[in-house]
Amino acid sequence: MEQKAVNPKNIENVQKLTERLDEAKAIVLVDYKGISVQEDTDLRSKFRDNKVDYFVAKNTLLKLAAKELSIEGLDEYLVGPTAVAVSKEDEVTPPKMISDFMKSLPDEKDFFKFKVGIIDNQLMDVHELEKIVNLPSKQELLAKVVRSFNSPISGLVYTLNSILQKLVLVLNEIKNKQQS
Repeated sequence: MEQKAVNPKNIENVQKLTERLDEAKAIVLVDYKGISVQEDTDLRSKFRDNKVDYFVAKNTLLKLAAKELSIEGLDEYLVGPTAVAVSKEDEVTPPKMISDFMKSLPDEKDFFKFKVGIIDNQLMDVHELEKIVNLPSKQELLAKVVRSFNSPISGLVYTLNSILQKLVLVLNEIKNKQQS
């Protein structure tokens, strides 16, 4: 059986795709069909502002890139039009942004959907992605941690200040008694 020659352009495209996906903290695949050019442009702009790489890719090239990166389980989701959102900085931003975008679409546009996600090297189906969407963002979590660290310190400062104020009042009373 004769093997079909591989197009050198496809080899180059798979290498570029592999580089875009390599070391990603989050990769989310969506079925993008049905959105308008303006909606797609707005979404791309929001992704750029949040340092998320968003692009449309051929399923066959995605399969080859996934194989190259030892990502398993994607083949069954690589059917129909596929757009990819990749973040190398934050695990939660791509699914949250996609979810927010889906909510902003009119009800009659019920076709822009999650296919699958890979978050921190774990394959996640639609239900797991929806759970992640409901998590607070990294900035919100960091703010909560800082507040929780700051709270005991503030309480300690308040308590020490209160003790010092009482000490000053007692010393003032002693001084007043001795003067009279």
